[in-house]
Amino acid sequence: MPSEILPTAEGDLGRTPFAHLLVYVLDRELTGALFLREASGVTHAVRLEAGAPVKVRPGDGHALLGQMLVEAGAIDEATLEGALSMHGLLGDALLLAGCVERELLEQTAARQFATRLIRLFSLPPDTTYSYFDGRTDLVDDAAPAATMHPLAVLWAGVRAHATASSMMAATLERVRDVPLRIHPAAAIERFAPAPEEREILDRIRASELSLAELLAAEIAAEETLAWMVYALVITRSLDLGLGTTPLCAEPPAEPPPAAARPVTLARIRLRAASHRMGAAAPDLAGDGERTRAQPRPRKRGRPSAFTLAARRIETPRPMEAASEPPPSAVVETDPSPPNVPRPAEPQPLDTASSESDKAPAVPMPPEGQPDAARPAHALYCLATARLGERDLVGALAACQLAREVDPTQPDYAALAVWIRSLLGGADLRARVAELDALLEARDDHAQALFYRGYLRRRVGDEQGAVQDLRRVLDLDPGHQDAARELHRIALGKPAKRPSGLYRS
Repeated sequence: MPSEILPTAEGDLGRTPFAHLLVYVLDRELTGALFLREASGVTHAVRLEAGAPVKVRPGDGHALLGQMLVEAGAIDEATLEGALSMHGLLGDALLLAGCVERELLEQTAARQFATRLIRLFSLPPDTTYSYFDGRTDLVDDAAPAATMHPLAVLWAGVRAHATASSMMAATLERVRDVPLRIHPAAAIERFAPAPEEREILDRIRASELSLAELLAAEIAAEETLAWMVYALVITRSLDLGLGTTPLCAEPPAEPPPAAARPVTLARIRLRAASHRMGAAAPDLAGDGERTRAQPRPRKRGRPSAFTLAARRIETPRPMEAASEPPPSAVVETDPSPPNVPRPAEPQPLDTASSESDKAPAVPMPPEGQPDAARPAHALYCLATARLGERDLVGALAACQLAREVDPTQPDYAALAVWIRSLLGGADLRARVAELDALLEARDDHAQALFYRGYLRRRVGDEQGAVQDLRRVLDLDPGHQDAARELHRIALGKPAKRPSGLYRS
């Protein structure tokens, strides 16, 4: 937890239990970092985006991914030790070495996230919290964000540790004799209840009895009824006559248009008739689940997994998008600014609309960076190759491994931010903030400036976008992508997601 930054809010779990804290965060769609400090000094961190927890960093190494994979029988101890020796993100190392399938790794990572987050519901009341609004960079391990719905997190956390809440008894006492009616707009399905819990919810909905009457009817165990009603109350999923709206309320279904009464005009009877065009409206953005990337087939009959990974690093496949071969190996990295991509031929700005939709070019390998025999550059080439295949998850994994090997190279950091901005559900303002931090150290990095300018257009900061794009052209007058975006701004055209290589 940073001591040099003042938190936006502070408190303790005795006055605000963790479940109530998550309700507050979700209600206001807060984005930032939440730190929980136990009395022993152990500090846990949670990254929040639009009110949803997306990353958890326990202070005591609880639920390690490698051990979970070993316990599941996916890998053995020797493979785990070999992957850890690569000094990168464990999941990326295992994927690139072909030791696990992507689908199994994602399932285990999702289970790890749920295990770690649910455990925070059990923290004692003397645990203190500090919230830093907008500072998502404080909890950034470069791993993909989790997609577990926040209501499912709340339901599972209260199910496991309801008795740890200091406000559960008082909350239940207030509604003990009040008829319990499930709100028609309550997003019950988002709780992901178990089948037996769904039956209890159906009984509550059908009977509309009070908690005392439900306990007397013995429709379920007292402990089960207590935590379920507690979860329904704090998420405002019960209609208690207070006029409140449920958390993450489902939009009400629009009633069909009522037929108008017939009107007699002369001898002609006119009747209004509703006409339905097309199919049903699509779901609101963010209501669905993340689409899983198809796992890459694992080749059989290969030598050692880590021998294969080393071979891939030593002799990577050539990147077709590069316009020239990388420079020869040198002893030291040239500190001069890296080259930015230049178009092969300049094109006029008034080209057809199909030309205006071209994607920004892939950054060239950094000038002065050693050739493909060096692991960092090999991983960078692998990232750009995966990006060309529209494999955003694989591209991000390779790029982050390159950053682990050479954290000083801004090209790797800029490309990683760009890839993460293309992932579904990305927080573009958080990506802009990451580019802000990068450009504070390298204000002449043209490609990072272009990425930030493009993303600024996406979030509505057109003035900032123009400044960045003009700065790119000052550094590189032939930067076709920057010229194209400035031309679109001048024509009043909205920001448009790139096509081709960068489409997610």
